[in-house]
Amino acid sequence: MESAVTPDVTHQSQIKSQARAEELISILEHYAQRIKVLSLDCFDTLIWRQTATPSDAFFDMQKRPAFQAAGLTARLRAQAEENARQKMLIDHGSTEVKLTDIYKANNPSLSNHALAALAEDELATEQETCFAFPPVVELIRQARARGLKIIIVSDTYFSEPELRRLLESCLPQDVLQSIRQVFCSSEHGVAKSSGLFSKVCNKIHENPHSILHVGDNLLADFVAPQTIGIHSIHFIHNEKKVGETIRMQALAGGFIDPAIRHERSLVNPFRGIFAASRLSEWQTESLIGYLSAGPVMYAFARYICAEVEKLQLQGKRPKVLFLMRDAYLPSLACETLAGREIGKRVRISRFAAFASSFRNKDDIDKYLCDNVASLRFYDICRQLLLPEAIAGEISEKAATLPNPALAFIKLIHQDHILTHIFKASKAYRQRLIRHLEREVGLEKGDTLVFVDLGYTGTAQRKLEPVFRDEMAVEIVGRYLISLSVPGWEKSRGGLMDPSWCDDRTLQTLVAYIALLEQICTSNEKSVVDYDTDGSPIYSETSVSKAQHAKLETIQSECLRFIQDAVQFFSQARIQPSNRVLRDTAMAELARMLFFPSAAELDYLKSFEFDLNMGTKDLLNVLDPEKGLTGLRRRGLFFMEKNLKSMRTNYPAELRSAGMELALTLMAQHRIGFDVRVSDLSLRRENLNVIAIRAGNASQTMVAALPTHDGYFSLIVPVGTGDFQVGVQFGLNYQWVQLESIELIVTSALYTSKESEHTVDASENIVVDQMENKGQGLYECLTDTSLLVYIPTRRLGEHHHALRIVFRPIIGKKKNRHGIQA
Repeated sequence: MESAVTPDVTHQSQIKSQARAEELISILEHYAQRIKVLSLDCFDTLIWRQTATPSDAFFDMQKRPAFQAAGLTARLRAQAEENARQKMLIDHGSTEVKLTDIYKANNPSLSNHALAALAEDELATEQETCFAFPPVVELIRQARARGLKIIIVSDTYFSEPELRRLLESCLPQDVLQSIRQVFCSSEHGVAKSSGLFSKVCNKIHENPHSILHVGDNLLADFVAPQTIGIHSIHFIHNEKKVGETIRMQALAGGFIDPAIRHERSLVNPFRGIFAASRLSEWQTESLIGYLSAGPVMYAFARYICAEVEKLQLQGKRPKVLFLMRDAYLPSLACETLAGREIGKRVRISRFAAFASSFRNKDDIDKYLCDNVASLRFYDICRQLLLPEAIAGEISEKAATLPNPALAFIKLIHQDHILTHIFKASKAYRQRLIRHLEREVGLEKGDTLVFVDLGYTGTAQRKLEPVFRDEMAVEIVGRYLISLSVPGWEKSRGGLMDPSWCDDRTLQTLVAYIALLEQICTSNEKSVVDYDTDGSPIYSETSVSKAQHAKLETIQSECLRFIQDAVQFFSQARIQPSNRVLRDTAMAELARMLFFPSAAELDYLKSFEFDLNMGTKDLLNVLDPEKGLTGLRRRGLFFMEKNLKSMRTNYPAELRSAGMELALTLMAQHRIGFDVRVSDLSLRRENLNVIAIRAGNASQTMVAALPTHDGYFSLIVPVGTGDFQVGVQFGLNYQWVQLESIELIVTSALYTSKESEHTVDASENIVVDQMENKGQGLYECLTDTSLLVYIPTRRLGEHHHALRIVFRPIIGKKKNRHGIQA
C-alpha cells in the first residue's frame, strides 16, 4: 500500500510534468523517441481498488477466517502496520515492511502457518477489490507496440511474488506478459522517495534518462525519480472540486450508516470513471449530473434491471411502469444501461392514486386521518373529488365551527357526500385503467412493476387492492428507497430498504429527498385526471422553463456517466456487486443532500419543488440567505415544515453556513437524540430587563441564548401588549448590533409555524442614550443606555413574546465579582 500525498493541483497546463488519464498516450508519444523503459507505479495508477481508500479494504479482511482466528480487526491491522514501520525505523533506519512484519508487530507469537494464512487472506481480499485502470492498460499496450520495456515500481508491503499474483488477477494476459520486472520497496528495504529508483536503474542496467516513470504520488512518483534524472509524470486523478466531492462522499457514507467502517468497507467503484472522464471543474452541471446523480441512477438502474429479470425467472409477466414525473430520469437511466426500452412511462401521481382508491368509508377515513390536521379543507375536498361548489361550502362551514377538523369530518361523513365520493372515485378508477390499457396494454393476470424513487409506496399501496380485486392484476414496487411500512417486504423492495439498512438511515435521506426528485423529474405538469380515452389531464402548476433547461443539462450528464460506466466496467473486467453499488449510492445521496459544494448550492438555489398532490403549491428548494437569517434569529430551530414558509432542503442551507451545522442535523436525524434550544451552547448574555405597567416598574435579569455568527436571542414576555419593556444594553456593552426585533405569539415559539405568527416590531422601538451608527450598529453612551418596546395597541387574546436578536460588538469590562466595571 502506498503513502497518500495529496498535492494541491489546480491546473493541467504543465503537460510535461503532470497529466490526466486522457493525456497519458500523448505524453508517451512525446517521450517515445528518448526513452527505452516505461516505469509505472502500481496502486492508484495501474491497479485501483473499489474501496474509497486503501485502508478500507481492512474492513473486508477482518471477516476472513485467518484474521478472525488471529483476532485482527481493521483497526488492529492499521495499528499493526504503524507499529511495524516504527520498529523498522528504529532497528534499520527505514519504514519499509513486509506483511509478516506487520502481523508480528501486534502478535509476535504467531506461527509461520498463521502468518501465511493471514497473507493469503489479505491478498485474496485485494484480488476481490482491485481492478486494472483501463487508460493505463492502454498505455502499456501502446508502450509495448513502440518496443519499450515496461516495469512496475511500487511502494508496498507486498513481496514481488505477491504483487505479481495480484497483477495476474487484474490484468489482461497480453498486458501481464508485457511487464518485464516488478520492484517492491519491501524487498529492497527502501522507498521510492529514499533511493529505490537508483536500485532499479542498476538492476535493469539502464541510464536514468532512458526511463519515463508515471505515478500518482507527487513526492514518490514525480520528485524522487527526477532527482536522479528519470523523466517523470505526475498522474493527476481529478480536478480539485472533483476530489473534494469524493472526499465529502466518503464522510457522508461513514456517517449515515454506522456499519460502514465497522462491519464493512466504505466503497467507491466510480473513482476510476471520474479519473478517466473529461470533467471540467467549472461545469457545475457535470458536478451534479455526472459526479452525483450519475452514480445514484446507475446503481438504481442496475437494481431495476436485475429485479425485472428475477420476476421473469419466477414465471411472471412483468410490465414495468415508470411513474411520472419522478421516475423520468430512472427510466432514461434503465434504457441507457440496457440499451433498450424496459418499460413504459405512465402518468400516475399521488393525487391520481388516492383519487382512484376511495371504495368505502374506511378508505376515506384513512385519508382524512392523515390530512385533516392541516386544516386545508378545500384541497382535501379536491382530493376527494368533490365539486367546487360543495368543496367551498363544506370548507367555509367547517372553518367557522369551534372544532374545525372534527366538524369537517362530520360534514364529509354525510351520506350524500360519501355517495358522491364513491361514484366519482369509481369513474376516476376506470379512466386510470383505460390510461394503463392504452400505455402498456394492461391485461388480467399481468404483474405491474411500479418504478419510482419510492419511500412508503403510496401509489402502490392505494392501487394494489383495487387492481387485485377488480382485475386480478398484481402490483409490485421497486424503488430507489423503500421505507418500512407494515407488510412492505411482501410486494415492495428498494435499492435501499430495511432488508439491510435501519429505519433511521433511510428516514435521514428521505427527509430532504426533494432535491433528488427535482433532478429526476420530467418537463411536464402533475397529472390530476384522465379523459375518457385515458389521456392524462394535467394540473395548472409547473416549474419554470429556466429550471427545466438546467435539468436537461444535468440529466444529459447523468446519462453520459452511465454510458461511461458501462464502457469502463467492461474494459476493467469488473461488475460492482449490489452491495457496493447500494453503499456508494447511499453515500453519494447523503453527500448531495447534506454536504453540497458551493457551486452546487449556487446552481440549485433558484429551484422550486412542485408538491405533486393536485394543489398549486410550489416550494423553494433552498435559499442560503434566508437560511442564514433564520440561523441568526432562531439558531438551528429555524427550520419549519409548513407549506407557506418551508424550503425542502434545509441541510444545504446549513452547509452554506457551516459544515458543523449540517453534521449536527444529520446526527439528529440519524441518532434521534433529544436536543433543545438551551442545549446547543452554554454561553449566555444576561441583560437587565425593565417592565413598565401603569406607571409601575420592575426589573429582572433575562438570559439571551446564542444563535449564529455571534448573535444572541433575547426573548421577553410582553403579554397581550399592556406593558412596556426596556432592555438596558448600556450596562453590558459599549457597542451592540441589532439584527431584528419581532413580536411572536408565545405558543408558536420554535414551532413549525412560528413565522406565520411573527410580525416585525421595529416600529414600536425607541432608544435612549444609544446612538445609531447605521447597519443596525449602536453605540451605548452610558450605563443606562436603553432600548424600549412601546406597544401601540392590544395584541388580542394570545400572549406574545418580544424577540430581540443582537450581536455584542464591544463589551464592558467586569470586575472580579462579575459586575460591569
